[in-house]
Amino acid sequence: MADELDDLQYPAQETEQDIEEQALHPAKAVPARKPGWLARLGERISNQIARIGLPEWNLRSFLYGLALLVAFILIWRNWVDVRLDVLIWRFDVPKSIVIIAAILLGAGLVRAWDAYCRRRVDNVEKSEDE
Repeated sequence: MADELDDLQYPAQETEQDIEEQALHPAKAVPARKPGWLARLGERISNQIARIGLPEWNLRSFLYGLALLVAFILIWRNWVDVRLDVLIWRFDVPKSIVIIAAILLGAGLVRAWDAYCRRRVDNVEKSEDE
C-alpha cells in the first residue's frame, strides 16, 4: 500500500529521451472556445498562401515571364472589334479573342492529327509483330 502511495506522490524520473521529445513537440495552447467557420476558413486560406514560394529565377522563368508580358501587350493593343461572319450570323468580336481562338483551334487540330498518326503507327507495328 505504501508503494502505491509513493508512485502517486513521486512520478518516475524523466529520461533524456522524454525531455528531447517534449522539446521537439512543445505544448500548444488551446482556446476555450472553438473558432468559428469564418476563422477556420481564414486559417486554411492563410496556411495555403504561406506555402506559396517564389519561383526559382533562371532563364526559363525569365522567358516565360517575357512571353507572358508580350502576350498581355498584344492582347491589350489588339482589343479592337472586328466583324466576324459565320454562315448567316454576324458577330462583333475583339480581335484578340479571334487570334486566341485561332491559335487554340490550330493547336487542337495539330494535337488530334498527331494522336491519329501515332495510333496508325502503333497499329502497323502491332500487325507486323503478329
